Amino acid sequence: MKKILLTIFSFLLVFSLIGCSQKSTTKEEKVLKLGVVPSSNSEKLVDDLTPFAKALGDKLGMKVEVFTASSYIGVIEGIGSGSVDFGLVPPFSAVLSNKQSNTKNLLVGRSTSGKPGYFAEVFVRKDSDIKSIADLKGKKIAFVDPSSASGYIYAGAMLKDAGIDLEKDIQYQFSGGHDKSLQLLLNKDVDAVASYENVIRKYTKEFPTLKEDVKAIAKSELIPGVTVVASNNLDEETQKKVKQALLEIQNDKETIQILTNLFSITGFEEPNNDAYKAIEKISEKMNIDLNKVK
Repeated sequence: MKKILLTIFSFLLVFSLIGCSQKSTTKEEKVLKLGVVPSSNSEKLVDDLTPFAKALGDKLGMKVEVFTASSYIGVIEGIGSGSVDFGLVPPFSAVLSNKQSNTKNLLVGRSTSGKPGYFAEVFVRKDSDIKSIADLKGKKIAFVDPSSASGYIYAGAMLKDAGIDLEKDIQYQFSGGHDKSLQLLLNKDVDAVASYENVIRKYTKEFPTLKEDVKAIAKSELIPGVTVVASNNLDEETQKKVKQALLEIQNDKETIQILTNLFSITGFEEPNNDAYKAIEKISEKMNIDLNKVK
């Protein structure tokens, strides 16, 4: 009888220790999800960002996984629901998530110009007879995504300022990515595309003739930079840790170069929330209701 009881006790002790070990492992394996919009090929974007996520995770002491979706809205909804903890998102996406899900802007990215923002530009082929925005009337245009600041909202506002009715005076489509828009332009499937100022430098490797074949004809006002947005479901302590880790990681030349190559980000600084109000005004001009965008 004693042997039976001893055997039972031994099994209980072993299972108890296994259970404690599993709990400990689970606690150690906390994973943060970093969301990024599909501004280019999604699979490649995730692969390219993985070393950055690893470096960030090492600073935080927890694993960081990169997440993207088939659309900008998919990433915004993920951050809003809490299934994505924080994101590196374009400014319009930041404003949208602020409005709809009470997210918090932690940091804004500095561009290669040293400014906390960038510019939208409209591009055409150099062999085109299009010299200005006004010449786009009656033409085919590729925008990126309805939630893209440079790839639609600011560029669309420039067209409206030039007296062009987007629904009547042009034919347009959403390509789903800045690289896809460039491909349409080079293939002569469209006459113009909307994108951001450094897009030619960014995609010269994918499109070797880009610099020789494409030019910009118009530039927007300064747009707030790519923004680090935290989900309302992410606890304040972790938000602070993420913010501090990013401020530290900007001094690591090799790691920050990843963000420079992908998003033209050379560092981070405190966001100026007044700058985002300009996006709200541009959205009104584009007849976009921030509370209803889905």
